This record gives sequence, structure tokens and C-alpha cells, in this order.
Amino acid sequence: MVNFFPYKPRKGQEEIMNAIRKAIEKKQNLVFEAPAGTGKTACALAPSLEFALQNDFAILYLTRTNSQQQQAIKELRRMADINAVGIQGKANMCLLIENIPSLRGSNEEITRLCSARKKKSIEYLRGKKHINRCIFYENFILKRDEIKFNGVISAEEMMEYGRRHKICAYELNKLYMKKARVIIAPYIYLFDEFLREKFITWFPYPFEKTILIIDEAHNLPDFAREVNSISLSYNTVKNAMKEADEYNVRDEDIHYILELLMKIFEEIEEELERKGSEDMFIEKRIEEEMEENGIAKKDAETIAEKMISYGEIIADLKESQNILPRSFLRSIGNFIQRWYSFDDRWVKIAEKGKLEGYCLDASIATSILKEFYCSIHMSGTLEPLDEYKKSIGIEAITMKFPSPFPKENKKVVYVKGVTTKYYMDDEMLDKIGNEVAKICNGIDRNILVFFPSYNILDRFLERNFEIKRKKYVERKNEKQEKLMKKIEEFRKEGGVFLSVIGGRLSEGMDFPSEQAELVIIVGIPYPPPSAKLLALQKYYDDNMGAGKGWKYVVEARATRRMAQAIGRLIRSENDKGMAIILDARANRFRRYIEMEECKDALEEARKFFK
Repeated sequence: MVNFFPYKPRKGQEEIMNAIRKAIEKKQNLVFEAPAGTGKTACALAPSLEFALQNDFAILYLTRTNSQQQQAIKELRRMADINAVGIQGKANMCLLIENIPSLRGSNEEITRLCSARKKKSIEYLRGKKHINRCIFYENFILKRDEIKFNGVISAEEMMEYGRRHKICAYELNKLYMKKARVIIAPYIYLFDEFLREKFITWFPYPFEKTILIIDEAHNLPDFAREVNSISLSYNTVKNAMKEADEYNVRDEDIHYILELLMKIFEEIEEELERKGSEDMFIEKRIEEEMEENGIAKKDAETIAEKMISYGEIIADLKESQNILPRSFLRSIGNFIQRWYSFDDRWVKIAEKGKLEGYCLDASIATSILKEFYCSIHMSGTLEPLDEYKKSIGIEAITMKFPSPFPKENKKVVYVKGVTTKYYMDDEMLDKIGNEVAKICNGIDRNILVFFPSYNILDRFLERNFEIKRKKYVERKNEKQEKLMKKIEEFRKEGGVFLSVIGGRLSEGMDFPSEQAELVIIVGIPYPPPSAKLLALQKYYDDNMGAGKGWKYVVEARATRRMAQAIGRLIRSENDKGMAIILDARANRFRRYIEMEECKDALEEARKFFK
């Protein structure tokens, strides 16, 4: 048997690979947690490649974001002389959109635009004159037979090749997929039904002859719920009314239902303001208001079909004018059709200016997992493992691997005497703020401080606690480029970085060695109360047993967020780091995260770094 692991195995890596090897051989799903820095990517790919090459199988490696593909690409290049390709969404790979940014839209809109352009390009190549073609697709058709690719190619490299030769990178990706053994793709290609239908036609192997690897799997349940959820905004209705006027849509039923939707939005906004709420359950309210105004379910569905038909005509007209084929009427027609089709696996919620049909059951989207030969689910923060596999509806072996790094290199403590909530009164904020400032001023190490919300972070800054070191702050909705500049400066010059737990700093960035050595978590990061959260809790209680809602929806999310934040510290056997949780309630998480109680956090930190 060929061993594709490209390194001398470190402590714990043989155990991980053997577990994966055994699961693949027995055609079993495996869900496992292993700390950051254990080399999960290489450990998953090596035994998967062994089996795939011996049995003529494929590997589909899924990541949550495009940037996470790079690690898989890097490891594959070190392993074997195989063909592998990273793919990204059409919006990210379309050179036409890169040159004409106004054409950027939803998956469906871009697919429609692309289909129309390709059709005109094919007709043009056959001698018919056309405008609004795609030169990049035409070059692909003309040069397709000359293009020779081999080895492991990232989506970025494919884009660069496309730019250089003025050839559609997306079509190049699809072409190379046909001869690839390993395909690295974002979650959405498998779990979004619309995209999956197309993806299956490009994929070189049937799923029953494919090993599926899901990276950063703790993201999957929420992603799977979101992908089957829908929303409608007040602005979309407003734009649909303008669109109907602009394109001379004279259908009285359509105008009537749009006016009725506007009225419902206004009533809901007044009610939310009266109650002082951010959101609320609306159950059958939309249907009942429609019925009261003479629109029964069958009528609503008929009007929705008409809106979609008009929308298709409008989209075609826009496309012919070199405009993104977007139709607000079509969007609302699709929304109404889905809204009326929902059963108790969805909950209907209203926020200010938004209606949402939120999917409670992640297993609807993840049911496709059962079609694969087997699946490997991995993350540094999957506990509780039982909740994960139940949420996505699979039978699986679960394993938790210990950290391979020296135990004395990491310490996690929680402080008695302070307790925070999603909303914190001024007295408690002062107490915690003074403790944060005391620790930051008393330890000369790079420090990350994570607050439970931007609101509390802003209040902390307003109260001007004296931190006598260089401060960096991650602001709400801050542009990625601006944030990355701050992070690079922090890594080089050091100081204290104030951020929010669950944000980009606590989950998407690594700070190895001395780049960050101390993490302060202000409070237990329970998700903020909302109608969506309550509905999810009730769904778990009803379907998995009383008490499971709190455990799986609230406690599990807080556990993973804390583990993610703590995981920023230790990425190798030489790293040393400490985490301080400023909340006595951390005690209840000791079965998931190893920690000790302490009275004086600053003193404990001084001892640790001595």
C-alpha cells in the first residue's frame, strides 16, 4: 500500500489516519474533532487517496469558504502525481463580471446571463451576428482542444490562466473536473439543490464511488439550514412596484398583491416598535391577511405564477440591453410559491423590513450525504459530536483526538465573581472593563480580547478604560482589506486587539508563535435571544427530547465559539498560550473544554508566562 502522507508523522497523526482508513474500508461515516495544528487536512487526504487510487474512486473535499481551499491544494501537491482542481462560484470566476461589475447578481441571475451569452456566442461562431456575446466563452470553444492541464490546480491559478489567454476560467474548471481525481469545492455546490443539479453533470464519478471530506464541519448545520431558508425584503416589494410600472405590467392582481404586501410590512413594523422587539413569529399571518383581502391560497399561487412569467420576460429584455437579468417580480413570485409550501420544518418570522421562512431541519439539505460511499467530517471544534450527527441526519462513528502538543503549553482559566449576559448593565461592565484593562496592562504579551457583541465592545470603548498599550479594534461591517491591514500591523508591532467572538478574528485567523499569546473571552458567548433561536430550541425539544434544545442550540454554539477563540493560540508544538474566560458560568463547559477556576487572572497569567 502506498503511503501518501508527505511528512514524518507527529504525535497523534497515525491514530487519526488509521481511524479514517478503517472508516473508509468499512464504508462508514466518521465525525471527528482534533485540535488546530494537528494536520487534519493531510491526515484526511492521505488515506482517502490510498483507497481512491486502488479502487478507482474520486474524492470531493468541501470547504466553507474559498480561502480554506488553499490548505487542501498545498497538501495534495506534496502527496502524489494526481489531477486535482479547486473550483469556486461562477460569480468569483466570471471574467465578464470582472470586466463589467454591474452584471454581478445571484446564482440564478448569473446562470441565466451566462446561458444567454453562451447561446449568442455559439450562434456568432456559426456566422450569425450578435451583440452581448461572451468573448471569453468564444475563446474557450475555439481553443478547447489545445488546452492541456495536469497536476493540482487551484481556482486562482485557473483564473490567472483565463485572464492571460482571455478564456472563460469557469469553463476551464468544468473541463478539468472531468479528468480530476480530487475536487475541492465550496459547500454550496453540494448542498444547494439548484447548483448541485449542474455540479453532478460535471463530476467525473458517481457519488457512490466518491469519498466526501467536509472541512470545518462545525459550520455545516447552520449552512444547511440557511441554504433552504428564504426571505423577502420591503425594498424588494418596493422595487417590484417600480418594475411593474416601468415595464407596463397592467395585471390588476399583481398590483393588488404588491400593495397588500406593502401594507403587511408596515403593520408588522408598527407592531415590532410597539412591542420593542427585533423580531416575532408570524405563523399563518400572511396567509390569513391575504385570505381576508380576497386572496385564497390557490389565488396567491396563480398570481405568483403570473409574476414569474412577467419576470421572465423582463429579465430577457434586460439581458438584451446588456443589463443583469434581475426581476423583482419574479423574485416575489418564487417567494410566494415557496412560502405557501412550507410545513412545520420551517418557521415564519418577521423582522423590520423583512419576512423570513427559516428552515429548522438541516438534514433536508444534508440528505444528499447518504448517496456517497462514505463521508469524513472534521473540525477543531465539533463538540458536542452527538448533536452534530443528529442535526445533519447521519449515522457515524464519532471520535475526539487529544492535542498532540505539550499540555503545559496551554492553560485555560475562568474567573469567579463576574457573570455577563448578552446585555450587560453598567455596573457589571465597569467591573469587567477594569479587569480587562488590568490584565492588558499587566502582561506584556500580544492579547486578543473577545466581547459577546459589538454593542458591548462599543460601550467598553465609550467608557474609556485605560489600556496603556497600542489598541486595535475590529469594527462592525468593517471592510476585509482594512481589517487585514490592522491584523498585519498587530502581528508585527503587537498590542491589544479588541474584537467580537464569532467574528473573523475569533474563527478565521491564526496567530502562531508570539503573534498572540493571551486570549480574554468576556462572558459566555451564548447566541443572542431571537425568534429564530427559540423556534430552533423548540424544534430540537420536540424532535430529539426535552432539554435538547438548550443543550444543542444554545450550549453547543457557545462551546464551539469559545473553542474557536482559544484555538487561535496553539498551532504548533512550540506555541504557548493562555485563555481567560471572564464569567463564572464557564464552569458548566468543563466537560467540553479543559479549564480551571481562578480568583486572580492576572496573577495566574504572570505565573504561566514566567
